[in-house]
Amino acid sequence: MRPDDRDFDIILPQTMRRVSDSKAVQRFNRAVIAFIGALFLLVVLVHNGVPLFTDWLWFHEVHATQVFWTEVVAKTTLFALFALAFFLLFYFNTRMAMRLSPESSRNLLEERLGPELADSLYRWSGIGLLLISIFLSLWAGRLASNSWADWLMFTHVQSFHSVDPVFHRDIGFYIFQLDFLEFLTTFLLLAVGLTLAAVIVLHVINQTIQSAAKLHTLPQAVRRQLFVLTALLLATIASITWLSRYGLLQNDNGFFTGPGWVDIHAALPALDVQVIFLVAAAIAFLMAVKGTSLRIPIALTGLWLLTVFVGNAMLPGLLQSLIVNPNQLSKETAYIKRNIKYTRDAYNLQNVTEVDNYPATESLTATNLKANEVTLNNVRLWDHRYLGKVYEQLQTIKPYYKFKQLDADGSLSDDIDIDRYMLKGQMREVMLAAREMDPTSLPASAQTWQNRRLSYTHGYGLVMSPVNRTVLGEPEYFLDGFPPKASGAATGLTVNQPQIYYGTLNNGAVYVDTQQAEFDYPSTGAGSGQDHYSNFQGVGGITIGNSFLRKVAFAVNRGDWNLLLADNLKPSTRILYRRDIRERIRLVAPFLQEDTDPYLVVDQDNGSLVWMVDCYTVSSNYPYSTPHNIAVAPGAYEQLNYIRNSVKATVNAYTGQVNLYLADPTDPIAQAWNHIFPGLIKPFDQLPAGLRAHVRYPEDLFRVQRAIYATYHVDDPRIFYLKEDAWTIPDEPTSDPNAADQSMSPYYVVMHLPDLAGDPANLQNKGPEFVLMSPLSPINKQDQNIMGWMCARCDGSHYGQLVLYRFPQQASVLGPAQIVQRINSDKVISPQLSLLRTGGSTASLGNLLVIPIDRSLLYIAPLYVEASTASGTLPKLAKVIVATGNREAMADTLDEALAQLYPGYGSNGSSVAPEQTATGSSQPATPTPTGTLVSVPPAVRALIEKAQTQYVQAQQKLKSGDFAGYGNATKALQQTLQQLQDTTH
Repeated sequence: MRPDDRDFDIILPQTMRRVSDSKAVQRFNRAVIAFIGALFLLVVLVHNGVPLFTDWLWFHEVHATQVFWTEVVAKTTLFALFALAFFLLFYFNTRMAMRLSPESSRNLLEERLGPELADSLYRWSGIGLLLISIFLSLWAGRLASNSWADWLMFTHVQSFHSVDPVFHRDIGFYIFQLDFLEFLTTFLLLAVGLTLAAVIVLHVINQTIQSAAKLHTLPQAVRRQLFVLTALLLATIASITWLSRYGLLQNDNGFFTGPGWVDIHAALPALDVQVIFLVAAAIAFLMAVKGTSLRIPIALTGLWLLTVFVGNAMLPGLLQSLIVNPNQLSKETAYIKRNIKYTRDAYNLQNVTEVDNYPATESLTATNLKANEVTLNNVRLWDHRYLGKVYEQLQTIKPYYKFKQLDADGSLSDDIDIDRYMLKGQMREVMLAAREMDPTSLPASAQTWQNRRLSYTHGYGLVMSPVNRTVLGEPEYFLDGFPPKASGAATGLTVNQPQIYYGTLNNGAVYVDTQQAEFDYPSTGAGSGQDHYSNFQGVGGITIGNSFLRKVAFAVNRGDWNLLLADNLKPSTRILYRRDIRERIRLVAPFLQEDTDPYLVVDQDNGSLVWMVDCYTVSSNYPYSTPHNIAVAPGAYEQLNYIRNSVKATVNAYTGQVNLYLADPTDPIAQAWNHIFPGLIKPFDQLPAGLRAHVRYPEDLFRVQRAIYATYHVDDPRIFYLKEDAWTIPDEPTSDPNAADQSMSPYYVVMHLPDLAGDPANLQNKGPEFVLMSPLSPINKQDQNIMGWMCARCDGSHYGQLVLYRFPQQASVLGPAQIVQRINSDKVISPQLSLLRTGGSTASLGNLLVIPIDRSLLYIAPLYVEASTASGTLPKLAKVIVATGNREAMADTLDEALAQLYPGYGSNGSSVAPEQTATGSSQPATPTPTGTLVSVPPAVRALIEKAQTQYVQAQQKLKSGDFAGYGNATKALQQTLQQLQDTTH
């Protein structure tokens, strides 16, 4: 055999083995790729598919699947369109740049790396570009999907039937379309900019571009690619510059908002010229594709940059200094008028009813006071912060109950609401709080999964007090106890469904209708009383007990693997989650901004507990409107320049069902979303009558409106410019001189609006009404005199009407801070305050209220006394101070203080007779005065004080879990009450 044949026999099998090994490697690689692909799909399914599935179930539960599908379709459409557009632009341009690389660069690479490595590098570079393009496209699509709400508004534009005075476009263009157009142009700038940068880098690496001086020698195909992309970039910048012209309508001109003289005569023309140069430069670059010179496009680009420098920086400042500043009022008068008009329109202040020359005289008499008994019987003497402490000490009963709400920053704050109810035919102003469950306050040994998720699932009932009635310094209760029971003064007020599964204290998901009974409320009886249990009977929640798939989905979504291991679930078991009412509304109506103060309502038609939440439609694009910050969370604000309280939302505290009612059908933003989600927002007349009676003007909106109107109530641009009639909000007065300044909060009152001669007909109202009001001060006398007061009406056909009462120009009406100064220096009151502040106690003034009565003002402030050292102190409403413009008095009750100032008041039975607390209430059955403490013998008063002390001791023992001590204290209390009954009969 020849040597070469032998060699052939030896080499052939080795070659075949190499081929076989190569195929095995390929199969292995394919298997690895398939495994990685399957793992990637699994991750995508878990990361995106599971939340999508559980969200769909949740939206189905709240009957808002159209919101879910509309949002999903909008996000998916934007994601697909923008991701595809980015991919086509970026990938094909970078691939083209690779294909246009000169042969010399490939040869040089082969010389340095070798043919095989160079081929591999070229092959993998193509794969790398594909992967980079896909990654960037996914990122671009995700970025675009976040603008789904702007896209929906863009495609459902509504007319405001008003045009801006500069570009003469309907206001709807700025509210509905401008944001999406700005996003679109910004996206194009980013996409084209990244593509052009990547193409230039590839051409430099491939040595297609060697220097800027040799650009004219580039191959025709390379020039075409670079210059077309550059022209597209310049055209995009031109579009952005064009849209920036509309941004002038929100320009801050120091003392007014909107374009002023310089903006109209310099900035706007400069932007127009910049657009012309950019378009011309883009066209010149396109024409330079076939030419050899770049001088024209470069020159036009340079002119654009020069215009930016001169038109945006130099010229406006020069004209402002030389022309406007010396003649500012005359030059800016027309633009100030626009700012006043459009700001009023944006904040719905164009129809404020102004009543001039409200007398504010010292003409009150005992007869006037008796005629305004409804107002005086509803003066709020209890402050939120002090009443919150009392509720926490006496009404929580157990440490896992809270009268709190969870704020956005994770902290807890008192959640005391204020409302009015018709009780025994009279409107009564009340304060109330929901008793919510906080399982995190259970003892550490009780922090088990079953307790937190299956047993302690809900809060229970509420506490309601009149705003001004006390029992030995503590509040009287209209509703309290377990189950909640009404006192005699609140006969007819019933709570048929006291369980609170949904509220403002978010405690995570719970599982209901299981084999484990749910804790309802604790035993409050003596001896061996048993706790009470119940099971959820509502229609809310998502059934998971009969579906293993749903269990797995929620276990993954919630990170709660105990759900798969628990053996005490039933086929009918449901999961209740997203139990924070604000989160529920935010998801059902993502286009709304919720008020920061949801309030609980007892529906007197059916006894259910329902949360009411005021919701706003807002924008920051209203032309010529001055921006203002609105609170969206503690310490967090959103800047806006348009707001409407367009929607009233309700959430059932038991079932969690969300309902939205259109309160302002004239709002174009609400109209647009009503078209996007047809049927989601119901007509306002479908709001049940039992809830409609508790609609109130929202405090957050009133804060914004009073702040804006304090400046924008004037019509004359000269007065506006000189600030001759500008107002401000008085600071909250305090007896502590070291306390930080804080604007006085508006407050709800039940009152007769003053019926003055010459008032508009729509102010005529014979009955008492619920209003939200606030005094106003001149801006140059902050915390001193007040010049009038503003109120928002809350009842019936007058709802939403804003009224401003102004004092005569020559009147000097004392402000809250001046009244507090007088109280602290009063020769009769001051020694008493000093005495109350001794012996380890503090005596602090509560909110000072300015109450209009007929043609005069009353200043009323409560005085609270509490221990200064002990933790968990129990404040007592010890005194009430009443002041007029020149006198002040302090007494145990409001009626007594009024009687000191106005002899004869109360002598004819003006005070309501004392009542007994309803049987079964947790409050001892002692006399409970409404506005005045009646005179009682010393022996009776001693027994009342003893009973009160025993009651507090009993409640403390109950809270600490000392049930034996609680039983003994209750027996002692019963003996004292029997002695009291024997003494008084």
